[in-house]
Amino acid sequence: MIQGVVRGGGLRECAVSRGGDVMAGISLAVLASDPITREGARSYFQACSQVRLLEPGRPSEAEVVAMFATQVTEETLVSMRRLSAAPSRSRTWIVLSADGISEARMLRAVRYGLVGFVPRTRAGMESVLQAVLDSRKRRAEPPDVLVQSLLDQLRTLRDGPQESQGPDMARLKEREVEVLKLLAKGFDTAEVADALNYSERTIKNILAGMTDRLGLRNRAHAIAYAMRSGAL
Repeated sequence: MIQGVVRGGGLRECAVSRGGDVMAGISLAVLASDPITREGARSYFQACSQVRLLEPGRPSEAEVVAMFATQVTEETLVSMRRLSAAPSRSRTWIVLSADGISEARMLRAVRYGLVGFVPRTRAGMESVLQAVLDSRKRRAEPPDVLVQSLLDQLRTLRDGPQESQGPDMARLKEREVEVLKLLAKGFDTAEVADALNYSERTIKNILAGMTDRLGLRNRAHAIAYAMRSGAL
């Protein structure tokens, strides 16, 4: 059981109880896209007896790297690839906490050592710690099993309720969501029009009206917006 304990000044420490299960501390490094998240995570993990927090600048020496990002970009994947390619006595494994990740990038991340994914919007540091502790058994899974498990988790997160995103979802009209769902599957505008029994001009007008109303740059931006809002 993982508990959060708030100390004076608001610092949140961790205390973990696992009955008689005593585990050697996992060597852990923290990487984050912003310094506030990085220092907050380091402060949390320093209070955890289950992990041995390494000094900054030594991620390739860690057994597990807890990586925090708002959006998983190509730069995020490059950092993962560098970790996987760095010379070390054993492979470094990665637990990622982010707002979301595409299935294509999830597949690439697994090749670079990803063994756990924790959505930032739905979990606190306790869940990241749990994923770090669970990484010891997850890394023993066959690659295809691990990939399927992570993808199933990702789809469950997208399909589940998104209460915190309600206002954003309300800004997308039902017809817009129908169009975006098909575009996200790889349909072009002609195929979307055929599937929904609209003219292609109508589909283009729906997209143009939506992007203008919501201040989106293009169709890809609209699909990303819908995924973050929980509509897809």
